[in-house]
Amino acid sequence: MTVLAADTAVVVAGLLFVLGVVVLVLLVWAPWKSVRNEPPLPDDVETRLLLGEDPDQIAADEDAAEARARRATVVDLSPDRDDEDDEGDGGGDFPS
Repeated sequence: MTVLAADTAVVVAGLLFVLGVVVLVLLVWAPWKSVRNEPPLPDDVETRLLLGEDPDQIAADEDAAEARARRATVVDLSPDRDDEDDEGDGGGDFPS
């Protein structure tokens, strides 16, 4: 191996090392901003994931809970008692 080949090999190895470090830094640093912008997982979901439960099952349970939460209850649909006046005409601003 000549001196020129040895020098070239050292330069190429150095460039590959620098390129590898740059790629590694970009892989770690580039998605960091989008990860920080995401809302954190609820504690119960995080716990279930760490305990090794199936993520598809957890997602299905969360979707079912969200659907139940969107459903109105009978209490939510009942008229407010504060709107009725003391005369018993049904309350409101409409004349009886």
